[in-house]
Amino acid sequence: MDVIGKWKLVSLKGMDFATFEQVWRSNEELLAADDDDMYKMMADAMFEFKDGGILSVCSKVAVPEGTPESEIEAAIAAGEVIRADGALWTVRDLAWKEENGEILVDSGERGEVFGEAIDPWKKLEIAGNTLIISDEYQVVREGELPSEVKKTVKEIKTASPETQAAAGIYKGLYTKFVGDGDDAKNTDEAFRLELAPDGTGMSFRDDLEIKVPDWSVEDGKVKLTEKFLGTIDYTGTLDGNRLSLFNGEPESPLTCQYVFEKE
Repeated sequence: MDVIGKWKLVSLKGMDFATFEQVWRSNEELLAADDDDMYKMMADAMFEFKDGGILSVCSKVAVPEGTPESEIEAAIAAGEVIRADGALWTVRDLAWKEENGEILVDSGERGEVFGEAIDPWKKLEIAGNTLIISDEYQVVREGELPSEVKKTVKEIKTASPETQAAAGIYKGLYTKFVGDGDDAKNTDEAFRLELAPDGTGMSFRDDLEIKVPDWSVEDGKVKLTEKFLGTIDYTGTLDGNRLSLFNGEPESPLTCQYVFEKE
């Protein structure tokens, strides 16, 4: 396959920091993103496959208003950026090669997994008239429109009526280990839950804002999942406005019980 030439970003795969999942976002979504979005700098990125096995990844640089031209020229002279098409770009060069009729790109990954060296060479995928590079970038040849755009469609949750009725803000009253007596309660740290009617929410404790991707109530029995660096599954009960959650087996002495009251 002839890949030599310039290609433009169609979609980018990156971390969704709300859910800590890898998602695809179109170039248009990146252009509309907030300025503090770390992936926005990749909007309108250009990719050039060159003879000699070089793939140049060019990202546009947003120059702060009022930046002296002397500083810009100094950055160009230092090789930090280049000027092209009336804009400034950073350039990162990757290697590519053709092997057994397939195009492989060096993803830049290095290191070991379980003592085995990581193979950085990733096969180039073809999707319509677009290419998928290292399962991270979808590109289309400059001047063409993509025949398809990779985009992660988020699941639309439909919560049960019982779950919807239980939605609201729950203020933490106390925590304790199941094996402790009723007088061994910890109320030093403030904590709360904000549970939305769609079966999602947020948990606030230990100075953290933790995503709740899923919670539900069925016959007064509660299931709730927190997701931060990992996941924690809770079970418990809802009795009137009193919510009790356990982060393990409710009978285990080492399980922590969280008790809330609905505001």
